[in-house]
Amino acid sequence: METSSLPLSEARIFVSVASYRDSETPWTLQDMFAKARHPQRVFAGVLWQVAPEDPAEWCHVPEGWSKQVRGVQVDAASSMGACWARSRIQRELWQNEEYHLQIDSHSRFAPGWDELLLAMLSTCPAVKPVLTTHPIRYEPPDTLSADLLPILTAGRFNDAGILMPKAKGLPRPYVPQQPVPTAFIGAGFVFASSAILREVPYDPYLYFHGEEVSMGVRLWTHGYDLFCPNKVILYHDYTDRGRRRHWSDHTDWSVINRRAMVRLRHLLATPRAEDQDAEALRELDQYGLGQRRTLSEYETFADVDFVRQRIGARAADGQFPLLPAETDSAWSMRRVFTQIYDENLWKAWDTRSGPGSSWEATLTLRQAMADLFKELGVRILVDAGCGDLVWLADITTDLELYLGFDMVPGLIERNRVLYSHRKNHFFNVADMSRDRLPRGDAVLCRNLLTHLPNALVSDTLRNLKQSETRYLLATTFPDKKNRDIEAGQWRPVDLTAPPFSLPPARQLLPDGQHGAWLGVWKMADW
Repeated sequence: METSSLPLSEARIFVSVASYRDSETPWTLQDMFAKARHPQRVFAGVLWQVAPEDPAEWCHVPEGWSKQVRGVQVDAASSMGACWARSRIQRELWQNEEYHLQIDSHSRFAPGWDELLLAMLSTCPAVKPVLTTHPIRYEPPDTLSADLLPILTAGRFNDAGILMPKAKGLPRPYVPQQPVPTAFIGAGFVFASSAILREVPYDPYLYFHGEEVSMGVRLWTHGYDLFCPNKVILYHDYTDRGRRRHWSDHTDWSVINRRAMVRLRHLLATPRAEDQDAEALRELDQYGLGQRRTLSEYETFADVDFVRQRIGARAADGQFPLLPAETDSAWSMRRVFTQIYDENLWKAWDTRSGPGSSWEATLTLRQAMADLFKELGVRILVDAGCGDLVWLADITTDLELYLGFDMVPGLIERNRVLYSHRKNHFFNVADMSRDRLPRGDAVLCRNLLTHLPNALVSDTLRNLKQSETRYLLATTFPDKKNRDIEAGQWRPVDLTAPPFSLPPARQLLPDGQHGAWLGVWKMADW
């Protein structure tokens, strides 16, 4: 997990509090310090947006903590909304504390919340974790709700076409042992390393609705993994008692909101014909998506479709897969193969898997493999690097189970749709060099290793052997030298030569031109 160099016992937490004409703010600060296990390491940044007629005590700092509360007071009439306020706090009041907690100004805390958050974040199985959710309810002054655990799910698309997350409560008997993976952000509770303030600064041009989906997608595409806490840490007052809403005071709020919706639709690649407002797109690159993951990958992970406004079952239930702690090289390799697929860089007319996987080029091999499946008793085939299945689809219909894996999310999603009528076909995203694959009768690894660096070829062979599948069917070029390449390039590989040094194949099936063969190895032989 990416953290500061300080040990947790010395780490400081910066708490961002955007307050709009809110009588609860002083009590939120009071509760924050009172409930912290180490209040001397907690620092608050507050943007008080108040009107001249508001009571002075709304901007009161709890006694004893004035040196740890940094505040800016502005006229509420000049406010541009919650996101504008959160952005100002990050830019003006953060002083390099190692961790960042974003809350609303009407919140309450669990005892020892600071220590709990730091410990919880350290248990998240991710390089760059973020803890977030919609806090459960409290009633002022301090009546806390039943101890349900809030988990984020996809709620609905609003009239502007923007996805609105919501929370569901898990009762105590079902509380998980670790933080729960999610695809969404709850803006009233975001905790992470303060690196997010530098890498994913808050967009001041948003208004209110849409800030959560924007921040969720931006964080995820920058390589952050999102988790809902597995313990209740924070409570939130969802009523209007004791405070004003920004849109109640500002007659022009709809103009700001409309521009925010235009901005979001451009960010999520769903612009409408009327979205021509240049003012709405100011500095969009500065507050845009990351380069570690793509928008398409996010939609696949989150099980949502921004264009079609579709919410899948996984998104509606809030049950998301735990992603491996990806390295930069793993994401780089996924990006290379995603670009090859998206842009059809191998230029085959009938398949994006390349000319060697066309229907015509594989006619002889296809018949030989059908005979081989019968000879070896292959009923369950694991296809490691399945591509779009154009060349193989005819001989997988009679299998008991076909399991296709590829590292390009868009390709896997396409296969799921195209072959959904085949009830024995299943597809999933996987990195064959590291992700555990299921056991089958045979694992097919055709035309994959020729595109990987030698180190990843070795990793992939070791990983495939760990599946305990009986046979390996893989592309090989006898008597060729194994020169090294970068991911996505091509060269022939001889799997029996160093540095791979597999034993001689039990069979060699001719596989098209250029001297390629599909070797057949029994896993127990090596």
